[in-house]
Amino acid sequence: KQWYQRRVRDVKWGTMPSVRCQQVCGLLLTVIGVFIITCAVVGRKPLGTYIDNMIKQQVSLAPGTKTYESWQNPPVPIYDDIYLFNITNPNEFNRGEKAIVEPVGPFIYQKHELKQSANFSGDLKYAMYFDYEYFVYDEEQTLLYNNVTTLNDTIYIPNLPLLTVVAQISHGSISEAIKTALEMLVEKYERTHGVEFITLNGTIHDILWGMDDPIMKVLNALKLAPTPQLALQFNGSIDPAAMSFPTVVYTGNSDISKVAAYHLFHGRNSSGCWGTDAANTINGTEGSMFEPLLVYNKSKSLTIYNEQLFRSVDLTFTNESSFEGIPCYEYRIPDWALQNVTNNPTNSAYYAWKYSGMLNLTQCSSNVPLYITKSMFLDADPRIAENVSLSVQANKSLHDTYLCVEPYTGVVVNGHKRVQINVQIEHHKTSGILNNTRPAFIPLITVDEHGSITKELADQLNSALLIPISIMHVAFYLLCAFGTTLVLCSFILGVRIISRKISSKSDNELLIQADDVQEPETGNVSDNSDQYLSFEGKTSRYYEASE
Repeated sequence: KQWYQRRVRDVKWGTMPSVRCQQVCGLLLTVIGVFIITCAVVGRKPLGTYIDNMIKQQVSLAPGTKTYESWQNPPVPIYDDIYLFNITNPNEFNRGEKAIVEPVGPFIYQKHELKQSANFSGDLKYAMYFDYEYFVYDEEQTLLYNNVTTLNDTIYIPNLPLLTVVAQISHGSISEAIKTALEMLVEKYERTHGVEFITLNGTIHDILWGMDDPIMKVLNALKLAPTPQLALQFNGSIDPAAMSFPTVVYTGNSDISKVAAYHLFHGRNSSGCWGTDAANTINGTEGSMFEPLLVYNKSKSLTIYNEQLFRSVDLTFTNESSFEGIPCYEYRIPDWALQNVTNNPTNSAYYAWKYSGMLNLTQCSSNVPLYITKSMFLDADPRIAENVSLSVQANKSLHDTYLCVEPYTGVVVNGHKRVQINVQIEHHKTSGILNNTRPAFIPLITVDEHGSITKELADQLNSALLIPISIMHVAFYLLCAFGTTLVLCSFILGVRIISRKISSKSDNELLIQADDVQEPETGNVSDNSDQYLSFEGKTSRYYEASE
């Protein structure tokens, strides 16, 4: 009995220091774990705010910032991949058959944009400059993608000068004297050339950058055309006001959400050719950068102003992607932007009376029936191209416009702005010269303006901004996980302590039972064998319970 009692007390009192230690350790683990989690949660917001403010300061166009230097002298080269469309059956088309049209190219030009005489307003709210752009032919890049045609090859296109004259006679706001002179001009050319004059031919270089044309000389003399030459592109600004009136943009110094957005474009804030003041208002940026911290509001639309479209265009978020290891958001032109008035009544301001999928530029191009679509009539109403046989099928990955925007800085890391200019051939009551031709929308030119940051610039952006932000996020989650682990360990210790207390209570009950056990008399071992066996059984059961 004495041996048994001593053994029970050893087991009981031998566990008590361990319980106290576990209680203290559990408390410490709980306090430390809660403290770490609290610090991570509370400290994340001010640290994030500090980083956000640093980003806002760096992306503003204030003097001396890296963003201003990159904005004034872009380190990323911009290229225009240009395709012209050749009518391969001009004689048949002139006589009323469907036009067979083949894209020719690409002819790749590097686009240089200069911001000259840049200066700032006194409060640094605005940056002002005169912009000028020019193109340099990149023969090496062209030969990589096009070793079939050259700039000296001859192609056939619709006779744009003639179509301009017919449009002015039918829809132009011109005097009767000018209208009579133009009618005489059309009759003269009709007698001289007949229906063969519905198309004209020239070298790709001349059609692209300027070719002499007698009708254009007359139109220029009558101030109905900006130049005496036919040209689908201008090596310089399209707008003669570009070097006379400054372009003014917001620096973001007072409102970072407006950074790089136009306040005035070539001295004006309205394009002046659409049906409402809202449609004419010039909003948005040139398309190379936007407001920062889109990561908090990626569903917000981005707005660009395109000089060739004479209007602002909203781009909406479509998906997340990456470029050169940089996570980015992709934005595209939504379908409703080019829908006709039947599907989107608000587009009546853009004279969208015809088919969905195109933008009517007639009022912006001296009544010449020009229409903008996506390249290869992507997403356009099939009726637009039903009278044209086009050898290339539209492909969204190759022919759609998109911008890939880094969501913290708002900088475009990769993008393609793709547009196609088409001319409408239609019959006119005032002139029968086009009546033998099949009505159609004939594509003239498609341009893919694109640019992307280099691997070196991507690595710089990663190391300077994205990696520290990633480290901050990873550190937050690791601290939360570590603190949670400590609290969980404390909980496990608490469970063990409760379990030991229950076990200790059972030990006390066994001890009380042991006090009631009778010791066997040494002289009558054989006579009390049953009692001894009973004692042994209790001892054995105790050890089983302890184990």
